[in-house]
Amino acid sequence: MQEARANQFEIIMFYVGLGDPNLNIERVAIGVHNGGHHIPSEDILHRHYSSMHNLLQHLDLVNYLLVIDNSALNSEVVLEANNGELKFKILIYPNGHCVFAAD
Repeated sequence: MQEARANQFEIIMFYVGLGDPNLNIERVAIGVHNGGHHIPSEDILHRHYSSMHNLLQHLDLVNYLLVIDNSALNSEVVLEANNGELKFKILIYPNGHCVFAAD
């Protein structure tokens, strides 16, 4: 992304995830039950938090960003940024739950 941005490319990102990492753990368990591969819970938790951290650390590289929470049947846009200006904020509590609040 850094090279693309340095070469004047416009970067548009759609980030789809779950607000609660425990839903990821549940979904992996269902997948395993249906023949999928196992992923340790600690890996899922690590990936959840490191992914969000990396996204926010590199927000300056993205021209337009939509973060979509895919926790429910009807996905919801929970964060939008245009050239680094956020329209929603993410609050992450110590118990791991994320809360999305209007700016």
